Amino acid sequence: MRSLCLLALAVVALSVPIVAFSGANDGYVACTTSKTCVPFDVNTYLQDTPIDLLPDGDYPYDCTMKPDGSEVWIAGATGDAVVVIDTATNLITHSLAVGEYLNSIVFSDDSSFAMASSRNDDVIYIIDTETYTVIDTLPCVSGTGGTYDSPGQLALDPVSKRIYAVDWYGDFLYEIAEDGSHVVNNVDIGSSLWQLVVDPDGQYIYVTDRGTNQVRVIDQTTLTEVTTIDVGDDPWGIDVTLDGSRIVVACEDDSNVYVIDTSDWSTTQVFLEQYADPRDVDILDSQGYAFIAGGTLLSAVTKVYIIQLSDNTLKDSFVVSGGTNANCLAVQPQITSEATGVPETPFESRVRLDCYPNPFNPKTTIVYNLPSPSDVRLSVYDVTGRLVTVLEDGEHGAGDHEIIWLGTDASGDNIATGVYFFRLTTADGSTTTKAVLLK
Repeated sequence: MRSLCLLALAVVALSVPIVAFSGANDGYVACTTSKTCVPFDVNTYLQDTPIDLLPDGDYPYDCTMKPDGSEVWIAGATGDAVVVIDTATNLITHSLAVGEYLNSIVFSDDSSFAMASSRNDDVIYIIDTETYTVIDTLPCVSGTGGTYDSPGQLALDPVSKRIYAVDWYGDFLYEIAEDGSHVVNNVDIGSSLWQLVVDPDGQYIYVTDRGTNQVRVIDQTTLTEVTTIDVGDDPWGIDVTLDGSRIVVACEDDSNVYVIDTSDWSTTQVFLEQYADPRDVDILDSQGYAFIAGGTLLSAVTKVYIIQLSDNTLKDSFVVSGGTNANCLAVQPQITSEATGVPETPFESRVRLDCYPNPFNPKTTIVYNLPSPSDVRLSVYDVTGRLVTVLEDGEHGAGDHEIIWLGTDASGDNIATGVYFFRLTTADGSTTTKAVLLK
């Protein structure tokens, strides 16, 4: 029996206030109980006004960012519609009545159409992304066409440009033509399939099987199983890094995340906290972080967790304000053939930022690493986004650097107890970390 106490965390969960901010760094977390989608800044976790998804987006089941980053499309399972959000304004621009119990959305490689799977209609709806209209349907069914013989989650192979689907809690994997016109092949690969992602180099398809508590590795060419990887209880969400080196799996019922090294299929277990309810996973490759939609953590508390993939540790978590029961999220545009391969600067070599001790009083040491010489700006912000002080502003050489902060503002005055963000901006990229001042 689970204890009523929460596990101690090395990071401090933050209830982030709702503050208007630029949409440039937006992530989106959609919540089934509150029927809302909450935009948040992926660096500071500051949140914008929750977006009401009712009635069409009722019970959001998937949240997919268009490959150009301009829109987020949400599948409303009980709203039976697709809701489109403009990422520049965080406003709903289209609500498309599509089909019954929608559960997944994927874009074609050229973004000319989107596909939305319908559990109850046994079809995948094809939507023109210019006119926002349904232009075709694709039957996608096995067996008798019951609830467990219907199309569930969808994924694009950015190499072959084909699209893959799995049964809703079923057995079959479907391979769909690039133009969405027909099912090319289907194979029985599991027992209770749920979510899938295709390796950016097109070699493997990774599928979570909630019946066997495994990730199934499927050869894309032959659609045969290469291996299975044991993970935790009830594996739900899955994503793969752009360089294909790591797979991240969220296991809902054991409150953990598993990071799989694809070079040898070894796993690292990342503990969240007791009663964490991890579901959807989306990796932000530019920063080397995996964001996890945390469901509901006791009562009505909803969290997003952030895993740092350079060392497979829990970097942070924050409480979602204005949303309950986080079911799905999007922090990175869907990957297409234009973005395949290793990023120009892999996340292992990007700028890194940390501080210790944390929480601190009266001072903390901020440490950062530069992969190359660069102009550096290290700023401190409070939770409202107000600039507190600038600690570094000038050119620095490559390597490790550190600076001590005494908890003072630009005037040298002591600041109050609270949460503060360190923002490091360099020519090699930017990153943010959080510290708590306790007096």
